[in-house]
Order: sequence, then structure tokens, then C-alpha cells
Amino acid sequence: MENKKIENKKMENGKLSHFLIFLFSYLLIYALSAGTVSADWPMFMKDPAHSSYSSDTLSLPLKLKWRFKTDGPIYSSPVVYGKMVFLGSYDSYMYALDAESGMLIWKIKTDGPILSTPAVSDGVIYFGSKDGWIYAVSIKEGKLLWKYETRGKVLTSPLVAEDVVFIGSNDYYFYALSTKDGTLIWRSKLLDYKYGGLYSSPIYKGGIIYITAKSGIVNAFDAKSGAKVWAYRTATSAYSSPSIHKGNLYIATYRRALLAMDAEKGTLIWQAELGEWPYSSPVAIKDSIYIALKNGSVKSFNIKDGKSEKEYKFPDELNSTMAVSKNNIVVIGCDDGGLYALNLEKNEVSLQYMTNGGIHSSPAIANGIVYVGSKDGFVYALGQ
Repeated sequence: MENKKIENKKMENGKLSHFLIFLFSYLLIYALSAGTVSADWPMFMKDPAHSSYSSDTLSLPLKLKWRFKTDGPIYSSPVVYGKMVFLGSYDSYMYALDAESGMLIWKIKTDGPILSTPAVSDGVIYFGSKDGWIYAVSIKEGKLLWKYETRGKVLTSPLVAEDVVFIGSNDYYFYALSTKDGTLIWRSKLLDYKYGGLYSSPIYKGGIIYITAKSGIVNAFDAKSGAKVWAYRTATSAYSSPSIHKGNLYIATYRRALLAMDAEKGTLIWQAELGEWPYSSPVAIKDSIYIALKNGSVKSFNIKDGKSEKEYKFPDELNSTMAVSKNNIVVIGCDDGGLYALNLEKNEVSLQYMTNGGIHSSPAIANGIVYVGSKDGFVYALGQ
């Protein structure tokens, strides 16, 4: 009887040990995964909702760590995945660089300039080119996996969700392609040829894809089937990419207006006058929506009612979309060639680094480093 009790006790201890090993392994894997996800900036504006928010803190002033020269101006925004940085150049190449040193890992050529910001998912990078093709390339070798031809320039940036690549073309179509082999799953023709074309990038939330077009129409599609959920016509064109926050869409239009819409219903909640044309995208920070404008201003509005709050002045046009750190440091590129930091706690704007070309590229923040491209042809990494 005593031996049986000892045996049962051993079995219980063995089960407990196995459970503790499993629990430790699970927590370790979760921690590593969470760290990887939070450190990466794998697509335009960081994630499918276009939060443009990093869980990393930034310490100012930012100092140059490295820079890499391409053979053309850079409009594409850098993305960061693991220890690699990816971005396209007007020289028609997509580049893969070492995130710590800036050394070239590989580059792959297309037949047209690349303005599209790439998206990285599961070891594959997806991007578009002005040659009209959409590309999928292995991030390890830089090997072309597949490409899909559209009938227009691809200027917008892709989004990857549910094993599907979502991207628009200036042939007036919005595409959903299989990440596996580039097979067309569905496509939808966007209306209004007179003001046709796509410059903004899509966002994804809860199985719905949202896209604004130069026509000024905001479309919501079922991500799986491509069925139209709703459409809303604004008063004018939209170049800026939308963002989504707490169930509301935020859209900036050429008519110098910022719109807040109910993402589920497609109805207008409020509209705020901007006073200038926005090319960059709206970004939600706490209880406010921030938007950079062509006149060099960054304005903020109350997220609930759209009432004007603060305004910050920069020395030249702002075409770059801001990136936000955990400690409320906003970084943004300016047309004077400078990368600027806006400290929201202190309400201070300060120049961090001056490049030799205007910055249309939007910064990415990863592991405490800011990455950004310039029209001078360089991609820069800045940090402490």
C-alpha cells in the first residue's frame, strides 16, 4: 500500500513537472512572439489598421547610425521585419538591408520605379511597381516567388491579411490575390473613370477591407468574397490613406476636410475643416486625431466631435505620415529634407537630422531606431 502511494505521488510529480515545462515553454514562445511582433514594422503605417504606433520608446536627440545609397529618389517607406529593412527606390529596385549595419543583403529589379511601400508576412515580401506588376519575393534569398500583372501603374501599398494580398492599381481595379501563388481571388472595379486611380493604401478590420480612391469614394468590401458592404461618396478626391480606431474610420480629402465615419455602417459622424490639402494619413493618438498638411502644419482634433485642438508648425511641406513612439514622440519627414521630432508631452518640435532631399517617405520605428528614406536616394537609420 505504501509503495502504491509513493508510485502515485511520483506520477503526480511527473505530471506537474510536465505541466510546468509546458507552461514555461508556452510563456517563453509567447514572450518571444510578442517581442517580435511589437518590434517589427512590417507594412505601411505599421499594421492593418494603420495605427502608425510603436511600442518602443525613443530617446532624443536621434543620431545617424548608418545610411545606404540607392540610385534614385526614395518615396517608398521602409518596413522592418526581424533584423531586416526593406524599401523600394525610384531606380526600380527593391532592397533588403541589414537593420543593424545597413549592409545590402539583396536587391531585386523590376521594370519600373517603386513608390509602393512593401508588406512582409511569413517570410515573403509583397510590393507593387510602376511597371504594373505585383511581386512576391522570398525575404531570405530575394528570390521571385510569383508576380501578377495589372493594366495600370501600381503606386499604392499592399496589405496582407487572411493569407490574401490586398492592393490597388491605376487600372481602376482593387485586387485580392492568394499569398501562396498570386492567384486572383477577386477584384473589384472602382467607379468614376474621370477621377480614377489609386494612391491610398487599404486598411483591414474584422473581415472588412476599406479603401479610398482618387474618385473620392470610400469602399468597404468583404475580405473573403469581395462583396460590397457599403460605399460612401465624399465631395472630392482622396490621396491620403485612411486609418481606423475604435470602430471609426478617419479619412482626409483633397477638399481640405477630415472625416470621421462609422466603419460598420458607412455613415458620417463628423467633419472638420483642415484649411489645407493633406497628402499624409491621419493618426490616432490617445483621444485625438493628428494630420500633417501641405502647408507645413500638423493639426490635432478631438476624436469624439472633431473640434480643433492644437497646431504645430514645420518649415516646409509635409507629405510624410507620422510615426508615434510609446513615449509620445512623433517623428515625421519634411520637404526641406529634415526628419523632425514632435514631443507631445512638451509641445516641442525639433530637427533631428537633415538629409539632402525632401522626405516623402514615412518613418518606421523598430527596436528604438527610426528608419526613413529621402529623395536624395539614401535610406537612413537614426537612434541613440
